[in-house]
Amino acid sequence: MAWASVTALLLYVGCYQVSFGPIAWLIVGEVFPMEVRSAAVGCATITNFGSNFLVSLALPIVQETLGLGKTYLLFAGLAVAAIGSIAFTLPETKGKTLEEITEEFRK
Repeated sequence: MAWASVTALLLYVGCYQVSFGPIAWLIVGEVFPMEVRSAAVGCATITNFGSNFLVSLALPIVQETLGLGKTYLLFAGLAVAAIGSIAFTLPETKGKTLEEITEEFRK
């Protein structure tokens, strides 16, 4: 049965890496104006890794409190909320120059 868990984990990681995973790294490279991009990408990276660290610390506590099934439902709900946030708050950047994107965010 351990092989099924390992297979499921590898499948999850593989699917994540070609779908939702790169979004955070693509966004930070496109949305910040050139004059603050390096500092902003640095802050975004620290925030990303810090958030991951906090989730890893909280997970055992959440699992103990809610149980395994409700923990997965909680994270599924957070994923749906994240997708909704991305869909409704991030502008389309395909085919736009960095200057056009910058102007759109300044409006």
